Amino acid sequence: MIGRRIGGRYQILSKLGEGGMAIVYKAKDLILDRPVAVKILRSELSGDEQFIKRFHREAESVASLSHPNIVAIYDIGEEEDCYYIVMEYIHGMSLKEFIRDYSPISISDAVHLMKQIVLAIAHAHAHGIVHRDIKPHNILVDESEHVKVTDFGIALAVSGTTITYTHSIMGSAHYLSPEQAKGGKATEKSDIYALGIVMFELLTGKLPFPGSSPVSVALKHLNEPMPYPRDFRSEIPQSLENIIIRALAKYPEERFNSAAEMYDNLQTALSPARLNEPRLHLNHLNEHRQDKNEDEEDTIRMAPVNDKFHDHTEKKAQDKSGKPEGNGRKNNKAKKWLTITGILILLITAGLAIGLGVLPKLLYVDDVHIPDVTGKTYQQAQQALQNNNLKVVRTDRSSQSVKKGRVISQNPDAGSIVKAGSTVSLSVSKGPAAVKLDDFVGKDRDSVLEVLMDEDYKDIIWHQKESSDVPEGDIISQKPEAGSDVVPSDTVLELTYSTGKPEVTVPDLNGKPQTEARQLLEDEGLVADFSVGDYSDSIPKGHVLEQDPPPGSKVEGGTTIIVTLSKGAEPEQKEPKTIDQPIKIVYPSDGNSRPNVKNGKKPIHVQIYYTDANHNDSLFTDEKISETKTYTVPFTINPDEQGFYRVVIDQVQRKTGTVDYPE
Repeated sequence: MIGRRIGGRYQILSKLGEGGMAIVYKAKDLILDRPVAVKILRSELSGDEQFIKRFHREAESVASLSHPNIVAIYDIGEEEDCYYIVMEYIHGMSLKEFIRDYSPISISDAVHLMKQIVLAIAHAHAHGIVHRDIKPHNILVDESEHVKVTDFGIALAVSGTTITYTHSIMGSAHYLSPEQAKGGKATEKSDIYALGIVMFELLTGKLPFPGSSPVSVALKHLNEPMPYPRDFRSEIPQSLENIIIRALAKYPEERFNSAAEMYDNLQTALSPARLNEPRLHLNHLNEHRQDKNEDEEDTIRMAPVNDKFHDHTEKKAQDKSGKPEGNGRKNNKAKKWLTITGILILLITAGLAIGLGVLPKLLYVDDVHIPDVTGKTYQQAQQALQNNNLKVVRTDRSSQSVKKGRVISQNPDAGSIVKAGSTVSLSVSKGPAAVKLDDFVGKDRDSVLEVLMDEDYKDIIWHQKESSDVPEGDIISQKPEAGSDVVPSDTVLELTYSTGKPEVTVPDLNGKPQTEARQLLEDEGLVADFSVGDYSDSIPKGHVLEQDPPPGSKVEGGTTIIVTLSKGAEPEQKEPKTIDQPIKIVYPSDGNSRPNVKNGKKPIHVQIYYTDANHNDSLFTDEKISETKTYTVPFTINPDEQGFYRVVIDQVQRKTGTVDYPE
């Protein structure tokens, strides 16, 4: 998918993440020249027509939302069997990563983040859209701690399929409402429950209902009481814990009536009047708790007590005791003690008033409210605190999300009341921490992609390069170099990977002499394999007659080219020729030794044998002669062959000879 262009304008650059339903890529909008996030539906879901209809319906409804805390949807489309949504690209991290890296998060920061999340959900609810999958993984935080909620409404579409992704379900189970755990329909109240889980995790760094499987987690949502956040982190104001208690009520009717109501509670949660309010207990929740004997004075009842019910209960108690007069005497004693107590209180108050009146006013130290300086530059924060007669202590630490020189958190938190001259500790960002850049050279591109999925580089640019030495898909080079100290969020990582051996065009060798053909192939990085072929009237001997692959073919460098050379013009076909070969037999000069009947000479016995195209040592003549004689032997000779003869005289071979084919 990397490198593919979707919809004719979105160039896929790198993989950002994936879930049970879709894979999200970083891409570039080539028309508007801006980065975008493209969510592409998994191929196994693209064949379900009912799912596709729901997908389009939900995506279009979410696209209608316009809110600063909701990731904007720019485009929705399909290409062949590829269904996609183009969204706003957020340079930052998920809230899950933020919690993992920065816990414990300051109380004021947590409230600041939570208010943005709840505002986004309230906006969606106002437009009739239930999120259904609220969890920190679907909430993005940029460098300025500005929140963007994503993945609205898509979870509904998944419910129509039969595909299960265990990891995805496990991630969502921790934020599942009890009614959803029982198979009920997700509602706005379900979203409020999930918001409560997110707030619990944001403040404590922990999940209220951990577990090793979706089933075990779901059972805890149904049956186990919610642990108190203040048990994990004592400085959490009771007002914030009460918001979580109400959001995580087992019964939807006991939760906030709306996300907007939850937001209103967050708005006032850090006000001095609410910081020490009693712990909230819900009627139905008390049925599940084991610690039922807590001090009733710290209990706030959600449902008001009916006066008639109260009167009825009191009357029932009197009837049961049968002693109304006894109760009256007890009431008289109580009134006496109240009178004595009142007198003592008046005396003590008067004494205090007199004492305070005479104490020097110089001993009195004013109370001041600590202002919220998170997100400000250190200089701005220091000035604001000093203006309120407060001292400042600075501690620097790295931060992936807060810009260098700005305040990450403060202690005490904003809104706290302290004495003038108190010290406020500021944690100031040094910017993201530098890390040693890994060595990616020689590694497979796909494995490097998996590693980079968990990194937050400013951008990752891929280059392609042919290579005869580096296998296809392996990284050839990187910039910056391995071992460099880099801040990922400020670094553009450039990686070049091999596309395999370079392709070259086979040159035209036809008619070229062997030496020239060899040089042409070597110039292109190719290897020649020569062999001799047939005769050719048009191609001289030793010149190229044929080649394989043919001219113009694209081949990898180093490929062997088969080259066939010509034998030249075919020679003329010769016919057998007949030659009359004279063979002279000389009679011996000593005639007396060979007398004959007539003249007194003795005859000699002559035999001539010959071999040619038609004969093989055949007898040509066999006679006796008494004088020199020449025989003419007709030889038939084939081209490039010879004839042969031998002469035998008186049974002794005396002479041999050959006869050549005449040119």
